[in-house]
Amino acid sequence: MNDIILTAEHITVARSSVDLVHDVSITVNRGEVVAIVGPNGAGKTTLMKALLDLTPTQGKVTWAPQVRIGYVPQKISISASFPLTVGELFLLKSKKSFWFSRADASDEWLCRVGADHLSHKKISQLSGGELQRVLIAYALQGGVDVLCLDEPSAGIDIGGGQTVYGLLSELRSVHHITVLLISHDLDVVFKYADQVLCIDQRMICMGKPASVLTAETLERMYGAHATLYPHHNHHDHA
Repeated sequence: MNDIILTAEHITVARSSVDLVHDVSITVNRGEVVAIVGPNGAGKTTLMKALLDLTPTQGKVTWAPQVRIGYVPQKISISASFPLTVGELFLLKSKKSFWFSRADASDEWLCRVGADHLSHKKISQLSGGELQRVLIAYALQGGVDVLCLDEPSAGIDIGGGQTVYGLLSELRSVHHITVLLISHDLDVVFKYADQVLCIDQRMICMGKPASVLTAETLERMYGAHATLYPHHNHHDHA
């Protein structure tokens, strides 16, 4: 039986007297993949930051005791002069000495996301896809209970044809990690998410993809021409 890892009650985030997010309440069970969807400007990133206590927020956010959270933001700027390699960055997080052998920099999560070959490469020289793989591995290093991802790219191959979303499925089924995910790719959300939160500043609905990603909900969020082509082989959770 699932237990609750996150409860958020009446979350409101305002800027200059304008509500970017208004009165959103959700409950997330341990081990679920929860997708946050909505049109541009709906407040998806703002809500995620509110849940992570990264922005001034009204309402109450309660995480399970001693929960460990990894976060990969949508955009991150790396200066061209940033001197560290991928391996050195991971050594810093693991609190190991730089005098350790370079082999110690090969974290298991770098291998898992197909980025172990980037260990000697400077962070500033990574491509967009390479940087995202490294950031996901970095967020997971040391063990987390929750991984929060803002707009991961579905098409990034992380080795053996597995995409970022395939990794999310593994995180849930093998490692029992809870995933909070912001995505515009509704077809992929339908396939991988256990729960979907639909927002447009206010909460529209939340539930299983087949229940909430209806023509009526999509039209309300995206307009009359929104279309979803559901997968017939999506997972089924009891």
